Formats: sequence, C-alpha cells, structure tokens
Amino acid sequence: MNIHLEIEDLDDEVILWRYMDLPKFVSMLEKEAIWLARADTFGDKHEGRFPDEMREYIEKAYESFGVDDKSPVNDASDFQDYLVKNTFISCWHHNLEENMVMWEIYGKDKNAVAVQTTVEAIANYVDTSGMSGHSLIMKNVEYKNADEIAGILAYEDSFFRKRKHFSFEKEVRISFDTYSQINPSKDTPYGHKLPVQFMSGMIHKVLVHPDSSDWFYDAVDSITTKYGLHASVERGMYGNT
Repeated sequence: MNIHLEIEDLDDEVILWRYMDLPKFVSMLEKEAIWLARADTFGDKHEGRFPDEMREYIEKAYESFGVDDKSPVNDASDFQDYLVKNTFISCWHHNLEENMVMWEIYGKDKNAVAVQTTVEAIANYVDTSGMSGHSLIMKNVEYKNADEIAGILAYEDSFFRKRKHFSFEKEVRISFDTYSQINPSKDTPYGHKLPVQFMSGMIHKVLVHPDSSDWFYDAVDSITTKYGLHASVERGMYGNT
C-alpha cells in the first residue's frame, strides 16, 4: 500500500546532519534521493534485535498458535530474520553544530562531507508517492540494552533501539518497512531510494572535513554548482563533542 512519512516526537526545527564520503554525496545529488540501506548490511549485528521480554512473548505466541507448515516464519528468530531483510534505514545525527566524533568515524580518509538539514525540510521535500510498504517512520533512536526494555513494542520500534554505548551518536532514523505478513519474503534489494523533490531545499549547508585538502573543498564546491545546489559550502570546524 502507498505510505507517507510519519514523524514521531521530533520538532520541525531539529537540526540534522548526515556524514558521508564523496561518492555517497554525489549519489544523493545524482539520484535526487536519500538512500535507505537494508538493516542487515549495517556493521552492528544487533540491528532490529527484539528486547528480551518481547522475544519471550513472541516465542510463546508461536508455541500457543502452533507451527504453520505453509509459513516460513515459525518462531521469533525467523520473524527477526525476515524483518532485518525488509527494513531499510537512513541514519542522521541530531546536533546544533557539527560533531568531532562523527568526523572521526565517518571521515577517516578526510575526503568526507556533512550535509545539514532539518526535520521540517525532510518532511517537506521527500516524495513518497511511488513508495509502497508497511510504514515509513522518522524518529529518535532510544539507547537501552535489550534486557532493560519492558513490554511489547510495535515490531518496527526494534529498529529504533540501540545499545547504550552507541548513545554518543544521537541518532535520528528514517525507517522504511516492507514486511508482508501475508507473503513474507527475504528476496529484497540492498536498499531503496527515498526520492527528494527539491534537494536544494532540503540541504541547507554542506561542510567538508576540517582536515581535507583545498582541492577537495574545490571539488565539493564544483559538484554542488553542477547539481544546482544552492547551499553554502564551508570547511568544517570541530564542534560539540
């Protein structure tokens, strides 16, 4: 079914950053889209892990209803495996200023950029008219360990929970869910494009890595001109940690 972007517990003026290498930046401009990567392609193998109490509940539910020989999903592990192959995510950093730690992680070769936007700009300029799935949600990530989360969550919320030691990321996510209970499938692409109607409206500023060479700054400036991006291009300075 066609979907729209649901924004939960985020004010319009919240400033967001996305740190990336140059090829990803060019791809964003060329494709005029935000890339949503499949959850199991991330380095963290705990992505989408059910909290402990929720996993126990799901296991008991499958035991109570019995195993359906026609369904490939017959326990909590099956369910989770299908979900990570049907959930596609874009990660953003919530901060007023650029962040030194984000540069350290995502700009290791110094040829990196950070784009700045707001929740309102993303909401205004993404185009979901051609997208079909279960949900498209944007909200903060909550940092708790699996054994600290009580109760039963909406299963999509499992992708908005990360372990406490990731809390420095201050992450806001866009999560696209394509899981079908009627016809579950693992035959899914590695990602989906979330179209942006007006990239120059969505991106407010472009920063180049603070330690990048002058030629890299010039290259990024030329790229933004080529793609008609009106955002200013500035050299980064180490901001709040």
